[in-house]
Amino acid sequence: MNIFFFIFVTIALQLVCLFAAKFSSKNLDSQEDYFLAGKKIKFFPLAMTFVATQIGGGLILGSAEEAYRVGWIALLYPLGCVIGLILLGLGVGKRLAQFNVSTVAQIFEVAYHSVLLKKLASLLSITSLFLILISQVIASNKFMISLGVDSQLLFFAFWGLVIFYTSFGGLKAVVATDVVQAFFFILVFIISISYILLTSDVSMSQVFAFKPVQTEQTLSNSQLYGWLLMPLLFMLIEQDMAQRCFSALNGQIISKATLVAGVIILFVVAFPIYLGILAKEMGLSTLDNASVLMTVIQVSATPLLSALMGAAILVAIISTADSLLNAISANLSQDFALMKNSSVAFSQKLTLVVALLALFSSFYFSNILGLLLISYELSVSCLFVPIFFALFKPKGNQLSAWLAIILGGAGFFLFRFIPFHFSREILTLLLSLLGFLGGELIDYLKIEKKIA
Repeated sequence: MNIFFFIFVTIALQLVCLFAAKFSSKNLDSQEDYFLAGKKIKFFPLAMTFVATQIGGGLILGSAEEAYRVGWIALLYPLGCVIGLILLGLGVGKRLAQFNVSTVAQIFEVAYHSVLLKKLASLLSITSLFLILISQVIASNKFMISLGVDSQLLFFAFWGLVIFYTSFGGLKAVVATDVVQAFFFILVFIISISYILLTSDVSMSQVFAFKPVQTEQTLSNSQLYGWLLMPLLFMLIEQDMAQRCFSALNGQIISKATLVAGVIILFVVAFPIYLGILAKEMGLSTLDNASVLMTVIQVSATPLLSALMGAAILVAIISTADSLLNAISANLSQDFALMKNSSVAFSQKLTLVVALLALFSSFYFSNILGLLLISYELSVSCLFVPIFFALFKPKGNQLSAWLAIILGGAGFFLFRFIPFHFSREILTLLLSLLGFLGGELIDYLKIEKKIA
């Protein structure tokens, strides 16, 4: 791979993003402008920002790694994201937008009339998103090292540029850079897959017929449920995804943008999964910290095309990270009284602090996929049930929400230590649902008692 060309393309693209962010984020007059882009995002930028937000390090690098190990079943992980997007498009996104809030946590204040519940939900959301943000920073560092770019100075300079335009321009900047970055990595992916398909000695029929050798490393049914369910359900309650629904010009645009984004994501992610299986069929092995995806690309493509593909993958990681950064700042700024209604300048500084914390925290973690799955599971276990019912029952019962969160949280920790042959994710969700329904039953009995 041509390292010089990789660095040149990556830096040049980020400078283009800086220009796009600066141009798009003029006249930031309010928190609504900074965190919701004035609620005026139209179809094309909305679809592209959905794509860019979801196609990150875990979805690209992680999918290729798992495909190398277990074959086409690795599609379950991105499929969960795609189904979640489709559900957003079929009505969930519209319902979220109808609450007229700026964060998912505020639904708890509107539907369950509890400021304390809102703060608890916000803290859970912040924790999940922050862990995912850290995983993206780790992924970028590992990826650069695997390409032979082992320079901490370049790593910090690169992220410094990303942090600058994200903190300065808010969601308007994030959406503008997402359009640039999504267009770039989709174009490069199409060129790369076309070249590899035309020149590879391994036929497509061999790749499609690939079956992994049954070993202890193959996935259990419990893991499969987790792969499909966690990203699917997390998509419906995730702050950065909901933030885009809150920011859309209208509900029809949300529906069209999410459906189109889902199709694009499935197409794009099929490529790294194909390459992961191709690497196995070719008998390629990877050294420590090396990426399966880049290993097969470097063997199968030209040095310049490999460099372009490396830049595209790094851009995909960034496009997820800047979205998470803005979403965390929105939670902090909008859900707590000490920070609410603060100036745009304060929000910019807050975003900068969050970004620096994530950057330096990344040096204390290493397991990317583990962080991602824990992040998804924590939010889904505690928040999915009460948020889901709030979509269809706007005036909810506080006790039901509290019991759902408490029992869901208990299941999240308890089922990690008690072994079950069944999926712990489903058991945790059932426990949370039991808590919610228990609260509804108690409320019903109280009403019956009063009537009597």
